[in-house]
Amino acid sequence: MTLSIIIPAYNAERFLQPCIESILSQGYNDYEIICIDDGSTDSTPALLRDYEARHPNLRLLQQENSGMATARNRGLDAAQGEYILFVDSDDLLSDNALASLAPHLTGEDIVGFNAQQLDDTTGTVTYRPSVTVPERNAGWDHFCRHRLEATAIHFVCIWQRAYRRRFLVEKGLRFLDGLRRAEDDLFTTQAMLAAATLKTISDCLYTYRIHAHSITRTDDPALDADSLRVHRILEESILPLEGIDKEVLCRVLASNYITRLSHTPSPELSPGEWRRFRQECVTPRHRRLYHLAHIHPALLRLYLSLAR
Repeated sequence: MTLSIIIPAYNAERFLQPCIESILSQGYNDYEIICIDDGSTDSTPALLRDYEARHPNLRLLQQENSGMATARNRGLDAAQGEYILFVDSDDLLSDNALASLAPHLTGEDIVGFNAQQLDDTTGTVTYRPSVTVPERNAGWDHFCRHRLEATAIHFVCIWQRAYRRRFLVEKGLRFLDGLRRAEDDLFTTQAMLAAATLKTISDCLYTYRIHAHSITRTDDPALDADSLRVHRILEESILPLEGIDKEVLCRVLASNYITRLSHTPSPELSPGEWRRFRQECVTPRHRRLYHLAHIHPALLRLYLSLAR
């Protein structure tokens, strides 16, 4: 089997049917769908049971509500395909996406492709391709080259790449159980670091739906704590490594500190955090913002407001 398509679903009754139908209607059949019901309280379980009864290549797993990271891990444990494709329950695959992708799954650890953005309120589709020229290089080289590019689709979104399952198993790459925000950021960065071969193709294969109930648009201190946890893991696990280019990761982490300190009220940073923040300021602008924030976060906020 070529592909295992993993779909975590929590209270997804509004979007789940078009999501699954966008897969079942593909002109390609060498795949399985693994749907993980993450303790839904709406009609999601009933919808998935109905699909499972009618489609032998769709399997339903159920768990108590534990978050998308844990649900995706359940899917990884059950997957049997050569490659893994993640699809969110409110998104869509493009027509003929699987048939377009399959010929390119030729042993690389990761295969990336383009995606477009659908505004559920206005119906507006935004497509600014992140892949304009197909590439083949190491994962970390790709990360350092493209992580900071301004595109419509955030670089770290895991559903714009297919992952070789044996690569994930051999490298122990999984989502951090319990995370409900920034799990993509952690997983993608770790996967890029581990990938010896990464290929990109220019096809647009995925539609990312933006809507008001998306977790990325939810203001919740607990979710912010997850983002902070991911930041600390990246600092502690990757920055000490020798022999790799860390400039781009430093710029990402320094930007995280600046974003945190620009909020009102600003968080209290420990001496260790201030020290790491300073070390990660590898650009003149970040060093300037660091010094303003270190004097007082209000100066940082004033400077940012004037620079807009």
